[in-house]
Amino acid sequence: MSYIEDKITIKEYLDNIQDKGKKNHIKAILNQFDIFCKQKYNKSNQQIMDDLFEEIQKTQRKNIVYMIFNQFKDWMLVDHPEVEYFLGRNKNQKRTIKKRHPNTIKTYIKTIRAIFEEIGNIEINSRILAKRVKIPKAEEEEPEPFTKEQMRILLDRCSNQAKLKYMVLKDTGCRIGELVQIRKCDVDLSQKRIAVRVHAKYTKMKKAKTAFITKETEPMFRILLKHKKDEELLFGTSEDKYSAKGSEKAHFRYYRNELAKDYPEFGERYQSNNRHKKTVHSIRSYTATQCTRAIDESWGHGYTGHKKYLDQYIRDKDDYLEKFIRSENHLMIYETTEVIDSSEELDKMKNENQVMKNKMEEIVKTTETIMKLYKEKTKEEIELEQLKLY
Repeated sequence: MSYIEDKITIKEYLDNIQDKGKKNHIKAILNQFDIFCKQKYNKSNQQIMDDLFEEIQKTQRKNIVYMIFNQFKDWMLVDHPEVEYFLGRNKNQKRTIKKRHPNTIKTYIKTIRAIFEEIGNIEINSRILAKRVKIPKAEEEEPEPFTKEQMRILLDRCSNQAKLKYMVLKDTGCRIGELVQIRKCDVDLSQKRIAVRVHAKYTKMKKAKTAFITKETEPMFRILLKHKKDEELLFGTSEDKYSAKGSEKAHFRYYRNELAKDYPEFGERYQSNNRHKKTVHSIRSYTATQCTRAIDESWGHGYTGHKKYLDQYIRDKDDYLEKFIRSENHLMIYETTEVIDSSEELDKMKNENQVMKNKMEEIVKTTETIMKLYKEKTKEEIELEQLKLY
């Protein structure tokens, strides 16, 4: 039935995406591909896809698809100072195309492939794609979380509102996109520590989790709750989570730039991708690192909602809270509490106490033996003296 279209346009494809963040991400990738197509072939990305579809329909050959993907990959591996574009509300911020990190290129190729298959009905073979489009292996650098000292520097330089926000982030291990969606009704005050329920719809992995507030954050957090209604956002500046998330990232960049003037480490970047070492996400890394030091790696990943989360941590809610309390001393910046950090340390203390108890029992027994011998000797001496009198 030729009157039924067997392919859709890029606009129709984007209109079908409900998630605003995903849509914006794909738009950005398509924009890069469009710039490449216009520079390389003087055609738009839609024209290129339409031409490819017609060519494959006629010849049944797909080699040209892999060739375009490989050219796009090579194009992304170098700077393009000749390509200029403008950003900002007034379009007054000039930018040029910079080379992309290998991991970013992988994401771009994967997305464009999905679009080719969805829009143009062009099936792409994974094995041939990997063989024809070889992306350089990315350099791996060790991510740097905040240290306690750096966290304190950040918190001391922030406004009270921002300070509370970042303290809640380091307590809960939430992503900034999750934090801006939390409402007063998500907070539970009935437990030993204030609990925050992060609903599945808030999270990146669509999996609900529970987080807690440390004792040092609790007083400020309770004051915030008093001034909020049940359905009111605690930290989000907008009901549009993407707008609120972007706003928070901008606020953090401001504090980072200010701190870098006095503390250069806040302005440092990774050599492999030129990204800042300190981002709002680094606070979440701080949480995972401190929880790992307090308990173990599985707990560190589990508490922050990573996939390495072990099932035993969620079966017993009391055990879950207990693990947080044992981690609390590591998470806090301004306060410290004497805690037993692990069962091994508890066993060690028990063993030491048992050794001391055994030694004391030996001393008591030895003392009793000495006293007994002393009494017997004294008795013998008295009897000897009495015999001498006779």
